[in-house]
Amino acid sequence: MFEAEQKELQSSIETICKENALPVVATSWATIPFHGGWGLSTSFFSMAAEEARSGKKVNVAQRAQEIALLVAEHLVLPRAFGRMEAVRGYLNFYFNTAIFTSKVLQEIVQQGDTFGRSKTGGEKVMVEFSQPNTHKSFHVGHLRNVILGDAVCNLLAWAGNDVVRTNYIGDIGLHVIKWLWCYMHHHQDELPAEDKIRWLGDIYAEAARCFDDDPTVEPQVRELFTRWHQGDPEIVALWEKTRQWSLDAFSDVYEMLGVKFDRIYFESEVEHSGIDMVNDLIASGLARDERPENSVIIPLDELLGTKEEYRVLVILRSDGTSLYSTKDLSLALKKFAEFDLDRSIYVIDVRQSLYLRQIFKTLEVMGQKEMADKCQHLSYEIVNLPGNVTMASREGTVVLLEDLVREATERAYLIVADKNPELEEAARQEIAKAVALGSIKYTMLSK
Repeated sequence: MFEAEQKELQSSIETICKENALPVVATSWATIPFHGGWGLSTSFFSMAAEEARSGKKVNVAQRAQEIALLVAEHLVLPRAFGRMEAVRGYLNFYFNTAIFTSKVLQEIVQQGDTFGRSKTGGEKVMVEFSQPNTHKSFHVGHLRNVILGDAVCNLLAWAGNDVVRTNYIGDIGLHVIKWLWCYMHHHQDELPAEDKIRWLGDIYAEAARCFDDDPTVEPQVRELFTRWHQGDPEIVALWEKTRQWSLDAFSDVYEMLGVKFDRIYFESEVEHSGIDMVNDLIASGLARDERPENSVIIPLDELLGTKEEYRVLVILRSDGTSLYSTKDLSLALKKFAEFDLDRSIYVIDVRQSLYLRQIFKTLEVMGQKEMADKCQHLSYEIVNLPGNVTMASREGTVVLLEDLVREATERAYLIVADKNPELEEAARQEIAKAVALGSIKYTMLSK
């Protein structure tokens, strides 16, 4: 930004050095760490060292400071700089704050959205974030993940990296089958309410209560799960239809937050390949099949000779159905097969730290050490309700994102209307919504 001013300084320094019979050497420049002002700095140690090499008996550090003082005495500061000082062999030039600010603002206007973007990153980085489950509510607990993941993607892209924004949606599992059972028995043919997220969450909470309170429900749900696994056309069609309702609701949330994805993976997409992978691991001896009494496991500590560090990773239930680990291992392989990744970042809350260490270490024992080394867990603390109560969709103890945004917007609107009574109503609403979303995002990132 100040290349012309830097060249002017360098030219003046070279002239002063020649006039004072000082050796002219290549000058290097660095930015001064911010402590109330911005600036550039150069040193004279190379010049002092050159004098020492030529036979002069000088103390390099002392001579560097003498040269810095001499240059400062003769140099006329360009207009862009407010002051200079010679310190321990360095000559520091501090920008004139008003000129610096004006120049930065001009650059921002000229460059627009590209201002500050770097081209030095050069890595292909996948960031997996959001990871909601279909047939459930999208609450404030999910919000931190989305906002953090999106911010990380923006920063990585700004640093010059090729970022693949990825979502991994849980569209299968017992929670889905519970929801389908409840819908079939208590909401048959009902269409989603206008507030899809709330409607989906209410049915899921109702399904969880029925499952917990009525012992006759569980076998019915298990039977429905079997029918879904066997590809029963009626159940699969209902699953696909209701799944789309969730995806439509998620799209509304992402649009409101200004979040986009380059690739969306689904659990249903990697389940079968995951089970095939487990069978291969059993055949290779890495996995231990303890069915029918127990599950299929990978005894990581036993394989690695560690004690209580990685423990045991369960990769298949005793009944042959998949687990998160089954699908996560398969997904990791799929990601690297589809994209030539330098890094794969998982934005997942801190409670899953051990689990992800197990997943990455399992990839390593599977012979994928290079892949495992490229995987990184970006953890964060969860959002709790007052009293340190954890939000739970199954219990209905959640704060929905829509409710939070609505309340924040209403509060912001009152302030906007009070301070800007001359604004038209549409402008008030637009500003209030932007302020509300901005304050929510800032709060989630600052904690």
